[in-house]
Amino acid sequence: MAGIGFELKKLYDKQGLVNKVKAFSYSSVVTIGPMLSCILLISIIQWLLIVYDVPFIERELFLACVVYAFTFSYIVTNVLSLFVTRSISDFIYQGYFHALLPSFHGTLIINYLLGSVPAIIFLIFVDMSFATKIALFLFYMTLITMWTETVFISAMKDFRKIGAAFAVGALISTVSVIIALEWLDLHTIDAILFAIDIGFALAAGLLFYQIERFFKTSKPVSDFAFFAYIRKYPSLIAIGALSAIGLYSHQFIQWFGYKGRWVGGTFLMAPEYDIAVFYAFISAIPTLIIFIVSLETVFYSKFRNYYNAVLNRGSIIEINRAKRDIYQALLQQLTMTMGVQLFFSIVAIALGIRFLPYIGFTSAQIDIFNILVLGFFSYILYSVLTLVLLYFDDRKGVFALAGAFFLLNIVCTLVFLLFEDQGFSFFVASFVTLLLTLWRLVHVLRNLNYYTFSAQPLVVKEYDNKYIRMLKKS
Repeated sequence: MAGIGFELKKLYDKQGLVNKVKAFSYSSVVTIGPMLSCILLISIIQWLLIVYDVPFIERELFLACVVYAFTFSYIVTNVLSLFVTRSISDFIYQGYFHALLPSFHGTLIINYLLGSVPAIIFLIFVDMSFATKIALFLFYMTLITMWTETVFISAMKDFRKIGAAFAVGALISTVSVIIALEWLDLHTIDAILFAIDIGFALAAGLLFYQIERFFKTSKPVSDFAFFAYIRKYPSLIAIGALSAIGLYSHQFIQWFGYKGRWVGGTFLMAPEYDIAVFYAFISAIPTLIIFIVSLETVFYSKFRNYYNAVLNRGSIIEINRAKRDIYQALLQQLTMTMGVQLFFSIVAIALGIRFLPYIGFTSAQIDIFNILVLGFFSYILYSVLTLVLLYFDDRKGVFALAGAFFLLNIVCTLVFLLFEDQGFSFFVASFVTLLLTLWRLVHVLRNLNYYTFSAQPLVVKEYDNKYIRMLKKS
């Protein structure tokens, strides 16, 4: 996450509980703010729909709209996410700060094109009211905007305003839904979606304003300047696409399985499975927060010491000592993260058994939810460890792991569908991929000196294109 480490390191190095809480709060806001606000908001709205006796058909159609918008907006934006993150990190390192805002505009344009074209085609042919189509399209495009914004807000240090934007958006959405249900007596799906759109659009607009203001520049640069490194990091685009599609591939297959059905004659889903996945993902959020903090603070200092020893011609003893420090720091942080995540997974299972029935979960859904929580335990650890591998520029390894996860998810889901089993396939695919990732990480760390000294090209290859020339001139 470009720039997040500087603010985290400053907060983390200060003594006292308050500064540690600030560090974790900052990480929470910039890493999972949009996703967390969306999940919590949808949970509250589902409860409100039950309280206000909204018909089951409308509630199910609302859930279908949310699942489709949430899933496909994430897939669309994740295609460029890693590549853009690496590009703007290189811009910051090389001092091309004036290229950040144009890159934000360019990324938005491409994500809008990638997302809007198939969405419009889909909405033209589905059987829904025009108002519902418009409300759903606005919700979907707002999510695309927010996912894109999270890549860039990580370079901003004013986390209070970032947190305020998400909080205000969620609050306005909740209030708007209550007004629609209580005062306007509007219990239709389009009214609920429009109410949500108001809050999410406000949050996205506030973040857009902050990004524009923070990265304001007077130097003319192309909106597609981030493509300067397209020949250097093409694998990051493939990794982003494989990771996103792999995450949801088990759901897509379930839609065509024995539990799949058409919701409202429009959305092909496996509702019981999809809603269990939606809530099980919440249990993985603590790892995203904790590991980002440790990655950008404890691990990064050891990582930097190792490469400082290499670049400053340190002795082999100093280099090996720094390498051992990296290994020990990773082992310590990974052990702590796994322990914390295990605690939250157990709590999630307990809370799910106790409270999920209040929003309509059946006993079968509770069983699926429990195994999915364990699946996300493995998946999220695999995800954060790939970030560590990318620190060592192991793009080939991460690409292979993303491909393995994608294929395992498909094969395992198809196999377990034969036994009419839901959820266990995702756990198996995630757990096996986690083991492969651990093996790859150990291999890279054991051979770190080789990857540093021998696996690098003898001559640095200078990439040249119109965007790089433009950046150098500016």
